[in-house]
Amino acid sequence: MAYYLEKVRPDAANGYSRLFLDFAAQPSKGLPPYLSGVGAGRGFWLDAVARADAARKAGDAETWRILVDDIFSLSERLGARPEVLDKIRAAARGEACFVVAGQQPGVFGGPLVTAYKVFTAIALARRIEEITSRAVVPLYWCGADDIDFREIRTVSLLTKDSTPISASIAQQALAAGFPIGSIATEWLSGLWTNLKGFVGEFEQGSFVTHLIEEAFAKVADHGEHASALLVALTDGALAVIDGRSPAMRRHSRRVIAGYIADEDAIKREIVDRGKRLERSGYHAQLAVGEDSGVFLFENGVRKNVTPDLRAALADAAANAVERCSPGVIARNLVQDGGIAPVAVVLGPAEIAYRCQMSSLYGRFGIPSPVPVPRLMATFLPPALAGMLEGAPPSAVESLLADPAEFARLVFERSADDKLRRSAAELEKDVAGAVDRFSRALDDAAPPKTLSRVKARLGDLKSRAALAAGSVSEIGKAAALDRWSFLSDLGAVVKPAGKPQERTLSSLVPFMFGGEGMRQDLLAVASSYVDDLLDGRTQHIVYSSVK
Repeated sequence: MAYYLEKVRPDAANGYSRLFLDFAAQPSKGLPPYLSGVGAGRGFWLDAVARADAARKAGDAETWRILVDDIFSLSERLGARPEVLDKIRAAARGEACFVVAGQQPGVFGGPLVTAYKVFTAIALARRIEEITSRAVVPLYWCGADDIDFREIRTVSLLTKDSTPISASIAQQALAAGFPIGSIATEWLSGLWTNLKGFVGEFEQGSFVTHLIEEAFAKVADHGEHASALLVALTDGALAVIDGRSPAMRRHSRRVIAGYIADEDAIKREIVDRGKRLERSGYHAQLAVGEDSGVFLFENGVRKNVTPDLRAALADAAANAVERCSPGVIARNLVQDGGIAPVAVVLGPAEIAYRCQMSSLYGRFGIPSPVPVPRLMATFLPPALAGMLEGAPPSAVESLLADPAEFARLVFERSADDKLRRSAAELEKDVAGAVDRFSRALDDAAPPKTLSRVKARLGDLKSRAALAAGSVSEIGKAAALDRWSFLSDLGAVVKPAGKPQERTLSSLVPFMFGGEGMRQDLLAVASSYVDDLLDGRTQHIVYSSVK
């Protein structure tokens, strides 16, 4: 297991929506009437497997075989283990199911949230296999057809002494409208040239360097490189499907065409569900506009479809569906209608999406997979974990809630005890002497000089207090000399006041922990999944090996 591990309340990090926390607080209950819950019993998961089997059998057998072949060939090329590939083959025969986790491809694997999703999917797939004796494939849906370049272009790392740094792919790497997955590997190579020396300074840097450079040899573009790196970080335990897959869209033609045909009614349903969520005190994650929720590719560019182009979009769905690119609502329906996963691993925004669109599943005849909240966790660099070793959970919760206040308390307590006592005695003695002299002045000093002398006494008292207060500065200097990361602890634990997992790179734990972090992070995810199936979730704070 990891060198340091602590479990705290799910809301300890103060960065998740109320809706997500309410779902995570009672996962077995779910969020009625929006979402079903997560059970632990064998019957619960056998029923979920049966629904997935029935959905797969109801689909087109030929396009399903082609789709599974596509998953197999990509996963094999990106480095999936033989046993994972065997399960993919079994899925083609209807003898295995999928657990899906999706995310846009970030630079060098993306932020920690992506790693948390895929490790949760792996841990969950293994638990479902144990419960049902059925083969289950953890599948990463790489949203390579997305076009939000700003969201994925930056990689955020920590130095050896835990100072945050970041680097980005050049803006000119992607023309407007082109999918982010299509960024040429040359841009990644240029970024890696600038970072390689920095990563190599870590004791475990050679491990990360090997994974990144090995991935370059397997891939055609950024989308595949991010996927290959995630496969490598999980030691090949992951299968991959790319959101640009023509096979996926052909297999999901019915769903895409049906969505386009009924889009106006679907939008009204989404808006109504959003209002209902807001009346319940939650937020509506999805907004709808005049443009279609399905995009159209033309010469490699993903274009919005305005009302006057709906006929062209419908024609593409009927005759060239590979040109259709589902937006967030349609993408979930395509994924769950096409792959028929037994469960889906979801983050806060995705849980909110599902609440607004859950009624659409019946409209399309798609059984809802089991919604599973992904791992919530915070990585502590080893030095910070060492400082907290043996501390109670309340100290960890204080760190997550307000890193700056946590650091201030450390500074305050870092001064030498003898020095702190001497300073307190100085302040007390001076204050006492001043008070005694002041009382004596009241009895003996002429009125003309009394106020002037008392002002000087007040100044003396203030100077003594100031001198005693310098102990805090000495404590801060001593603490920073030992733990330099305390100077900007918030940037390590909660960058910009948000959970660390949204920005800090998936590479960071591996830069500190190396190859052993594969099993450590899987152990963290497995512990989270076990707790989840037992009806509770916790935020896990962990670190790498020494």
